[in-house]
Amino acid sequence: MVAKPPFLPTFGNKPYKIIGRDAVLEGFLKGLESVPGHPDRAMLIIGQRGMGKTALLLEFAELAERRGFIVASAVDNDQMLDDILQGVQRKGTPFIPERKPLVQGFTAGALGFSIGLTFNEVTDKTFGFRIKLSMLCEELEKHGKGVLVLVDEVQPDTMRMRELATSYQHLVGEGRNIVIAMAGLSHSISSVLNDKILTFLNRARKTRLDMLSDTSVRLHFAKTFKSLNKEIDQEALDDAVAATRGYPYLLQLVGYYILEYLGDDDNITRAIVANAAEVSRQDMADNVYKAVLNPLSAADIRFLEAMAQDDGPSRISDIQERIGESQAYTQVYRRRLLESGVVASEQRGELNLTVPFMAEYLRTRP
Repeated sequence: MVAKPPFLPTFGNKPYKIIGRDAVLEGFLKGLESVPGHPDRAMLIIGQRGMGKTALLLEFAELAERRGFIVASAVDNDQMLDDILQGVQRKGTPFIPERKPLVQGFTAGALGFSIGLTFNEVTDKTFGFRIKLSMLCEELEKHGKGVLVLVDEVQPDTMRMRELATSYQHLVGEGRNIVIAMAGLSHSISSVLNDKILTFLNRARKTRLDMLSDTSVRLHFAKTFKSLNKEIDQEALDDAVAATRGYPYLLQLVGYYILEYLGDDDNITRAIVANAAEVSRQDMADNVYKAVLNPLSAADIRFLEAMAQDDGPSRISDIQERIGESQAYTQVYRRRLLESGVVASEQRGELNLTVPFMAEYLRTRP
């Protein structure tokens, strides 16, 4: 078996260790151990691209499977509901006796499953997503299994999300042993929470992923390089930490390229770290900056370009002057970008770009 690399800078994968998210993981485990309907049994993970949302969902899956849950993972697309049902069936079937009598449904007749967790023809044609998911949960509970539903890349204003969320609410009311965790960009999650049909999700546990602390990044780099028998002095380690700016994806990139440039040597120098940092920022341009800017309007980007003239936080008054618009106009785009998660406000009257090195990219892009 090939050992998992210590740094894995690809989207959709889980690094060998999740760092700086202990409170999130503890909350999730608390939910698994709680009764149906507990707030920690419905979690919403919110964050910009590259903040580790998918990695957290994958970690949730491993934690839940070790505790007797059947995990169904899906992306919020047209196939989501079918993927959830099929995921429960595929992973849950090994725990169901091969030969079993038909499970009677909700009316007289042979309604239920044929073999394992496969719906018989009558059930498959008669019932929709909610009833089928309820039947799967009920059958698995007989064998000591709960169900965890994971949804990545949540999209705003979709009927399928309404169907999933209202089904979860009904199943909780039935006392089914079900947990749900969803992840998405800030503006997508905000749209879901503002949906009048889905207001009950506001009671779910919401976690906005922040940048990692310098301490956690430093400790992770130091331990990882030591485990590989690689030496790194304090100055080089300081440079490596600074190059990540606490951004999880950059941490993976910088660590990966340090080892690439190191080759068979054992001593990590500041020059190696500098080269790793430079190529990491190039990858950020291709894989993050363009993806962040793509859904934004020309006016949104003009607002961000005005912010990029500052090396640090930007004052709202300065942005307004630079774009030459009214205060009301400026406030509209301020709100839009705050909701999208591209900017944040840590001090009254100021805005920060949330993605590391975004200002440099905006100043130099064609």
